[in-house]
Amino acid sequence: MKNNSWALLLFWFFTLSCPFETNAQNRNFMISTSLGAGNAGFNIENKNGDELKRIFYPTGGLQIQKRINPRWAINMYPNVGMSGNRRILKNPMGNITEVQSTSAFVNLGLHPKYYFNESICFSLGPEISYLLWNYGSTFSGNERQSHVEETELFNRTNMLASSSIGLSKKIGESRRNAPIQIDALWYVEFRVKKGLSNILNQDFFGDGVSSTTLSFEIVTGISMASKR
Repeated sequence: MKNNSWALLLFWFFTLSCPFETNAQNRNFMISTSLGAGNAGFNIENKNGDELKRIFYPTGGLQIQKRINPRWAINMYPNVGMSGNRRILKNPMGNITEVQSTSAFVNLGLHPKYYFNESICFSLGPEISYLLWNYGSTFSGNERQSHVEETELFNRTNMLASSSIGLSKKIGESRRNAPIQIDALWYVEFRVKKGLSNILNQDFFGDGVSSTTLSFEIVTGISMASKR
């Protein structure tokens, strides 16, 4: 799976680096900021009937986009996010009623983006993710009992497939006599990310245990787009 993931990433980089015919057009280059919220989790084998819950988290990042033609663009976006799970124990261990694992990631996605019209677009492509840290916590009711760094139990680099569907609306533009003509756009996007590689360190867990992430995010922000 890991070899296939890297092959997919190389394929997309090669495809998107090939020369395309470009023409002067509206919103040829765009840079955007984004801020939003996500819901993500990863599943670890659950034989005890425990209740598993995903975590909610803030997310943010940038988008850098180059228009290829009126329908297609190349979109690269560095972003930060989280994943993990909360396990409500069916059979508490002493006074421990809940176990939580939380990971933070910095990600870099590279997508071709298709515009259905001037307002609605869709993108799909690979994303590489680097684990910043993971912490495991135990709780007795709402009171935290322990908080331990467990980063070494996870693979630092992971591959994902991600997609988004977005809606944008122009909210401003430069004066006609401005030296650089720029449109300002407000946008909102819904994103889905699915892990392609195992996030667990098999040196610790063994080859028989695997887990991948699945996250859903909604972000909004402002884009500054050149008209030519």
